[in-house]
Amino acid sequence: MKVAFPIVIALACLAWPLQGWAQRADAQGATTKKLDLTADEVLEKFVEATGGRQAYEKLTSFVAHGTLEIPAQGIRGTIRIYAKAPNKLLVIQTVEGIGQLQQGYDGRVAWSRDPFQGLREMDGVELANFKREATFNAELKWRELYEKVELIGTEKVGDRQAYVIRLTPRLGRPITQYYDKETFLLLRQDSVYEGPQGTIPGQEYFSDYREVSGVKVPFRVIQKSSLGEAVMSLTDIEPNVEIDDARFAKPTVNDERETRRGKEKGTL
Repeated sequence: MKVAFPIVIALACLAWPLQGWAQRADAQGATTKKLDLTADEVLEKFVEATGGRQAYEKLTSFVAHGTLEIPAQGIRGTIRIYAKAPNKLLVIQTVEGIGQLQQGYDGRVAWSRDPFQGLREMDGVELANFKREATFNAELKWRELYEKVELIGTEKVGDRQAYVIRLTPRLGRPITQYYDKETFLLLRQDSVYEGPQGTIPGQEYFSDYREVSGVKVPFRVIQKSSLGEAVMSLTDIEPNVEIDDARFAKPTVNDERETRRGKEKGTL
């Protein structure tokens, strides 16, 4: 059950009118001495530590609600995430003073709509990244989603020692993940968002793990980059809810026009 990626989306959308850069985030201080586990073993232990494969496989959908904050810019907002097996995702963020930002994938078309660029379809690396993020229970499917998975060493995250794993997809940049050596919970992830705004690297830090329908999920995610720091705090996650497939579909031109009319009339 993946809920971390929307924070990266939020900063990426807000970066367009602010600033950009092209510095890659990656593990810099990983120790490469002989390791006692393989990458596959670490990832399997993470699945076990967060509930086990059977618990994951009982989940078919979820709806999550939470808050989003970028403290340095005084930006606050709310976030809703809809996810459905096998590969549907919708993220809706409402940001004070900016408006609503949406990203969705219906299993066929990935799309984005925001106040800066309007409605558009994703393609290339951006599409490949979003399709991977939309994969339901991706935690179980790393062999399918990534061409290469490597345990590259150990490194400290805060005061915790962590195994460092690099996952390389067929299309797109590698993702680096840090798993606690004792609890095997995911502590941090380094990744690079790629879209119309350019390349936006960042680090996500996961905490406040809580059990949802037998699976432990981080309810707090801090995303750091040279744009600043963003915090996503979930308030609730509803598992196995019925979600109409139509919710994930790309909005039509008529939908876009009605939204604009509503804003002009003050009804939205």
